[in-house]
Formats: sequence, structure tokens, C-alpha cells
Amino acid sequence: MKVYLDNNATTMLDPNAYELMLPFLKDMYGNPNSLHQYGSATHPALREALDKLYAGLGANDLDDIVVTSCATESINWVLKGVYFDHILDKERNEVIISSVEHPAVTAAAYFLKSLGVKVIELPVNEEGVSTVEDLRKVISDKTA
Repeated sequence: MKVYLDNNATTMLDPNAYELMLPFLKDMYGNPNSLHQYGSATHPALREALDKLYAGLGANDLDDIVVTSCATESINWVLKGVYFDHILDKERNEVIISSVEHPAVTAAAYFLKSLGVKVIELPVNEEGVSTVEDLRKVISDKTA
């Protein structure tokens, strides 16, 4: 029997999602933000999906949710946002990451390090989990 254990990286596509996406994979493949005919054809479906997402989450306006293209983009957006909102020209200059982060987190954190931010790598236990006790040892008033 085969068992797939890498759902953290990518997950099997649910058959219902496959059926719903098929028109966009076959015929409606235009970038919904493009002004040409192919983009214009897909834009209403994207708008409908976003409206359902906002309604389902109780989001009030367009600033409540940011949709990105991938995890790496999201990670960079958040960590660099922390830098500009909480570190640049302020007293806080430390970030804490775990020692087993995804490479995208580590790369973004070490980009911040190149800007003068102190990056603290929190150790993990034998189960791969950082403990609250270890976090308490390194968190400080300088932590963003």
C-alpha cells in the first residue's frame, strides 16, 4: 500500500476542486487582471470567489485580506512588513524564528539580518517543536 506523507509541500487535488477548476485549466486561462479578452473572461469568477472568501471569513473591506501567489511571497510580505512597521527607525531590532523553518522563512529572516536585524534561531526538541520555556529565554523588549 502506498501512503503519501508530503501534504506539507503539496496536496492531492480534491475531486470537487478539480471539477470546479477544469474550465479554468482548459478554456478560461487568462490572467483575470489583464485587460484583454481572456483576462476579462476570467475576472468575474475571481471576483465571485473573493466575495465568497470575504463573506465566509467576515472580512469587511478589501484591506482585510491579502491574496498572494505562493507561500514564499506571503512570507516575504509579512517579514519585510514587520521590518518596515516595527523595526526600521524603532527600538525593536530582533526577530525569532525556529531552527527548522522553511527555507523561505530563513532566507527572508537572513535578508533582514543583512539590514542589521538580529535573528535568533529558537531550538526545537526531539519532536521538532520549540518550547515556550526556550522562547521565554530569548524574547525581549527588542523582539519585533
